[in-house]
Amino acid sequence: MKRKNNLYNNICKIDNIISAYNEVAKNTKNKRRVANLKDYKSLYIQRIYQILVNKSYVVGPYNKFVIYEPKKRTISSQNVEDKIINHLVARYILYSAILPCLLDINVASRKNMGTSKGLEIANLYKQKCNIKYKHYYILKCDISKFFSSINHEILKQKILKRIKDKDSLKIIFDIIDSNEEGLYIGSMTNQILAIFYLNDMDHFIKEKLKIKYYVRYQDDFLLFHHSKKYLQYCLKEIKIFLEKEKLSLNHKTRIFKNTNNFLFLGRNSRGNYAHYRNVKRKLKLRNYLYKSGKIPLRSFSSTIICYKGLCKDKKIIPLK
Repeated sequence: MKRKNNLYNNICKIDNIISAYNEVAKNTKNKRRVANLKDYKSLYIQRIYQILVNKSYVVGPYNKFVIYEPKKRTISSQNVEDKIINHLVARYILYSAILPCLLDINVASRKNMGTSKGLEIANLYKQKCNIKYKHYYILKCDISKFFSSINHEILKQKILKRIKDKDSLKIIFDIIDSNEEGLYIGSMTNQILAIFYLNDMDHFIKEKLKIKYYVRYQDDFLLFHHSKKYLQYCLKEIKIFLEKEKLSLNHKTRIFKNTNNFLFLGRNSRGNYAHYRNVKRKLKLRNYLYKSGKIPLRSFSSTIICYKGLCKDKKIIPLK
């Protein structure tokens, strides 16, 4: 596929900067910061425009903090200018160059995609396999410490195959190198780069291993096949392929019978987020985190309200 050129000028257009600015302001939860964004909107836009036109952007420092749901993770945040430029690079450079080469079974971080789409596809595959085969198997794979294990040099080589524009490459590579190890969670650019990093694996599974029923959400993916022996072979080949990408599978990876219950995207085969005993365990953990001062009361009460709503949710898509 032909490499993309002349992409950098897209992020220098005032209309695009305003659009990215509005998106960042809309997604900012801190009311004081939102008020500040509105008061100094023209100043922010003018300064960002000058930085991009002069090609003088230097990635700012990251603010790191820890979240504990759905599991303990380190999230990185940046200042307003960096967020806006990050959105510009993602929407007007990476989207144009990367999205056309992604397969539809890769359902993360894109419009009309997400966990609901992943569950919908997995459900469709189960229905088809139930019709075609009496017995079949599902290979469930999960990559160990995916974001923090992404290799910068391998990622850059992949991007070079998609983008020709030197100015675009420089700003993308600067953002990549601003991550000390792997890619930080919390950046829009990093989300797009992460779903792109495993694109070669998607093509390998579909085209080389000839797996017809396959779906992936970031580092969590399923392969459906009637032969357990062939899935064992696929698992071996996937491990070899991931070694070249400097990645490895974790202990959650295994082959299930079609009659087994297993979790995909946090839900079991009935479409439920968790068993009641798991909800009780998680609420107990949140209570401990609140009492030890690691999370505020607002966060703890939000968790209770969330799980209460999930337990009553009738619209969850089951994996029948």
